Amino acid sequence: MKTYLYMLLLSCLPLSAIAQGFSVTGRVSDQTGLALPGASVVLKGENVGVTADSSGSFRLRAPGPGTVLVVSFIGYQKKEITLDGRLQGTLQIVLAADLGQLAEVVVSSGYQSIAAERATGSFSRVDQQLLNRRVGADILSRLEDVVPGLVVNRSGVVRPGAQSAISIRGQSTIFARQDPLIVLDNFPYTGDVSQINPNDIESVTILKDAAAASIWGAQSGNGVIVITTKKGKFGSPMQVSFNSNVTLSERPDVFYQPQISTGEYIDIEKMLFERGYYKSAENSDAKIALTPVVKLLIAGRDGKLTSEQVNSAIESLRANDVRNDYRKHLSRTGINQQYSVGLSGGTAFQRYAVSGGYDKSISSLVGDKSSRFTVNATNTYLLFARKIELTTGLYYSNSTAFQNALDGSDLNISAGKPLYPYASLVGPNGEPLKVTHLYRERFLQQASQKGLLDWGFNPLSEIERADNRIRATDYRMNTQLTYRVTPWLSADVLYQYLNTVNQRRNRQDQRSWSVRDLVNRFTSIAEDGSLIRPVPVGDILDISSASAAGHNLRGQLNLNKQLAGGGSIDALVGAEFRKLDTDGYSSRYYGYNDQLASSVQIDYLTNFTSFVNPSSKNNRIPDPASLSGLADRYISWYGNATYMLAGRYGISASARLDQSNLFGVRANQKGVPLYSAGLSWKLSQEKFYKLAWLPQMGLRATYGYNGNVDKTVSAYTTATYLGANLSGTGLPYASITNPPNPELRWERVRMINFALDFKTKGGRISGTFEYYLKKGVDLIGAVPLAAQTGVSVLRGNTANTKGRGAELSVSTHNLQGGLRWDTDLLLSYAADRVSRYLIKPTSVASAYLAGGTLVPAEGKPLYAVYSYKWAGLDPASGDPQGYLDGEVSKDYTAIKSSATLDGLIYNGAARPRVFGALRNTFEYKGFSLSANISFRLGYAVRYASVDYGSILSGAGGHADYSFRWQKPGDENVTHVPSMPLTENVARTEFYTYSDVLVQKGDHIRFQDVNLTYSFSREQNKKLPFGSMQLYLYANNLGLIWKKAEGPLDPDYMLGPAPPKSLALGLRANI
Repeated sequence: MKTYLYMLLLSCLPLSAIAQGFSVTGRVSDQTGLALPGASVVLKGENVGVTADSSGSFRLRAPGPGTVLVVSFIGYQKKEITLDGRLQGTLQIVLAADLGQLAEVVVSSGYQSIAAERATGSFSRVDQQLLNRRVGADILSRLEDVVPGLVVNRSGVVRPGAQSAISIRGQSTIFARQDPLIVLDNFPYTGDVSQINPNDIESVTILKDAAAASIWGAQSGNGVIVITTKKGKFGSPMQVSFNSNVTLSERPDVFYQPQISTGEYIDIEKMLFERGYYKSAENSDAKIALTPVVKLLIAGRDGKLTSEQVNSAIESLRANDVRNDYRKHLSRTGINQQYSVGLSGGTAFQRYAVSGGYDKSISSLVGDKSSRFTVNATNTYLLFARKIELTTGLYYSNSTAFQNALDGSDLNISAGKPLYPYASLVGPNGEPLKVTHLYRERFLQQASQKGLLDWGFNPLSEIERADNRIRATDYRMNTQLTYRVTPWLSADVLYQYLNTVNQRRNRQDQRSWSVRDLVNRFTSIAEDGSLIRPVPVGDILDISSASAAGHNLRGQLNLNKQLAGGGSIDALVGAEFRKLDTDGYSSRYYGYNDQLASSVQIDYLTNFTSFVNPSSKNNRIPDPASLSGLADRYISWYGNATYMLAGRYGISASARLDQSNLFGVRANQKGVPLYSAGLSWKLSQEKFYKLAWLPQMGLRATYGYNGNVDKTVSAYTTATYLGANLSGTGLPYASITNPPNPELRWERVRMINFALDFKTKGGRISGTFEYYLKKGVDLIGAVPLAAQTGVSVLRGNTANTKGRGAELSVSTHNLQGGLRWDTDLLLSYAADRVSRYLIKPTSVASAYLAGGTLVPAEGKPLYAVYSYKWAGLDPASGDPQGYLDGEVSKDYTAIKSSATLDGLIYNGAARPRVFGALRNTFEYKGFSLSANISFRLGYAVRYASVDYGSILSGAGGHADYSFRWQKPGDENVTHVPSMPLTENVARTEFYTYSDVLVQKGDHIRFQDVNLTYSFSREQNKKLPFGSMQLYLYANNLGLIWKKAEGPLDPDYMLGPAPPKSLALGLRANI
């Protein structure tokens, strides 16, 4: 009997031990209910624990009652919770913010969210509060001046076709796309970024070095911008948020570019007339238009008007300046309205967020306006005892833009010749007036007498008759399924479908000048006097569309585990497939009837005689029809891991292998893995660290490779096919655009990054300093080939670049208490240069001065300013002087033909190398005043000046004409050359590209100021809302200082700076 009792007792012991253990499920959040993914939950004294997932949830097993959980998260106070073993449901753990710790909490790479304290890479996070400081309809404009290393490039050095002017840490490619990769809710976003509603954004993370961005592989060489939209909060009652604002912007400054006065323009026309310049135009078969002053002078010459009548009429025109009419009738105060409403909340097992936005903009250019409607909805469900998390998302955006405004070229009197400055767009009673445009008036009268359509040009009526609209639609659907295998291991499956459609519909009314001109130019007169019109009278409808459909599928395993001995590991491994199909077409319909949706068939293959110039007999009716399509396929494998030991030492590694149908099988088989490695050391946690005034200091270092892809080249032979209607022979033809290159591979960008993080005692001063080195290898460049190959130049992986830079971000709390004063300083330095390029230009001057094809120069930045060396003006003639073989010379043709890169003056980079911002914020009793000053240093700009080719052709010119050399001695007070008797192209070109016109672009700008008043229910319990903010925002306030002389803004050499704007808004949470 005793034996059986002993056996029973022994069998009960393990059961009793098991019964004492129990499972704990919980969620970690901040005081607002926001989840804290990556929070550490450890069993006190045992160094065993887990890490909270993306929803802040965790699950572990406690050994028994009395177990103490230690919950910690960077930026929050550590919390200990004693378990009694009777826990029912989910344990809700709320951590209080700790102002003495780092403010940056969680950074997102698009693959994972990780606590900043565990990150070795270079991340910059912009939270919702900082994003909302600026007012605007797009998200990218809100990132300027708030992220170190990020700059918006201006001054005409943005490659055409770029989606944005943003660059991160300088130049990383030569011919490939320069835009940063945009990641929206974990997936690359290939749509128009302007379609994203900023009010839907929770935070933005910028990935800048290899450790941060290499997880995105061959798409990350230009940096990565990770955008995370708002999500609901578990266990939170429904929150209603509302934001509304209206922005007023000034009219464009039509007087920004300095031009010669109307009186000077007229005097030049009189001088040219006396020289007989307009004789050829008078006798031209092309019926070239003549200005009113020239027509008056001809009438006086031919005796149709007396000299007194001519002079009186001309003098009456001197007081006119057509720019006044531009300002009054072609521009207006811009108005932008923005509305957004959001609902969010959740239960213990579900969270949701739904928002809608509407934007309406009336442009400062008459005829342009736009609107945008957006909807964003996300839902997350916790299923099967929180072992499964299901998230679904839907995003819809629809925008319409009307682009009916007139630009300068629409008003040209002839090709390349602007409208004369004494023109009037309206009459004395406000009626729209016709102006001279392309053809002379007598020819138009004769054509009208023969029955042709009225050929007159009335600018203001053209705006009313225009109907050019663009409609953009974006659909985005995504879902994520997470299965929690164990408390520290989970599996994700993510899918996204994206569809974007951009349609342009330009209906040109039959009364518009462009339609009347096209009909008349192809009209011929039969022997019986009847009119033959190959182009029918009626509207012309142009339709074009560009659409993209993308699928992304990703599978990923995540490991987040606290290890024995105080270590922790965050790791992931996965694979993804990406498919993107783009299609485009354009078509034209002549004789279009909008009510019947009908059109007329057109003969595109026959050559017609021009009515304007009967000697021109090979004219075909324009046919802009086209079809295009592109299929992109990507397969990738990736992995990333971060290990922390004792909370002080961190090591990270990542790797990714990309394959694409852009490259041949041979290139893909080679495989070009992109990888990174990083180290971090919290120096201030060492026992030997004794700096009491600097209680927090950490070091980071990373090394690795990012990638780029140039989609204009392929491993396969590619050709462009053109139809018979576009061929001079009447036959279809094709041309090879890219010869085969089976060795083609990804561009790679190596980056080494060093970082120092610090914070003084009490958190009064905190910041980060980073220094990096970049090297672009296997960049797409041009290489010469032997003539017998049939191809003179091949584009392949032949170029290299080098770069380096530094970034400093410092935040200070200058005053605390009733009056709070905070300062944020951003200071960045970025320099890059081409280190290897095999093609040398045949004409140095054309390549590096005259704006020809981009030809990189070894040892110099890709975008640089070069000039001829200036030797002053000739005291006797006022001619510009340069140097030829070391001697002062005026042989401009020889100076150009003999120019070498070493012989040119290198004035500096065309993009700022030093840039940043200083933001001061003052808070007092609910009021907040924030002012931002930005600066750009270390770059050169070329100023425009007089072009005598333009002046001597009667096209007007720069206001420097007033300061031209006119007599000996003027060379001591001006650098503007004398006006020659006839145009000398080489002379003008030498002066235009001489270093006398180059100045430093360095400047400091008062960018914006924000005034906000906040009040909440905590201040007044009777308020029907949780919080409300009234804000006033002024933007583009102007220059404070610039190094260069002259009236122009160095950042806006080609056109006026954005006008000043003022926004008034209301933001509320209920």
